[in-house]
Amino acid sequence: MNSTLNTSEGIKREEGQKQLLEKNLQAHRNKKWIINFVCAISFLLAIVCLCFQVPKAIIITVILLFTCVTFQIAHKTLDRKIELRLKRIKQDQRKSMFKIK
Repeated sequence: MNSTLNTSEGIKREEGQKQLLEKNLQAHRNKKWIINFVCAISFLLAIVCLCFQVPKAIIITVILLFTCVTFQIAHKTLDRKIELRLKRIKQDQRKSMFKIK
């Protein structure tokens, strides 16, 4: 009886973790517009610098593009990390379901 109770508590805890990770993943993906906005502004700023022949415009452009690429890579990495954790929890949940049966 006690082992069944522990198993059901473990399943509830895993289900809570799964729901929390799904919410975090959705919230993380909803923030992608911020990165796109920053990249668009950076691109426009780089064009303005180049059009008005601002001194060191190339350096400014390279820094802005590097920043955008870094943000996008970090965002994708975090997205992948959350997806993998969610996948691992789902696999563990399936294993525990087979153990119960």
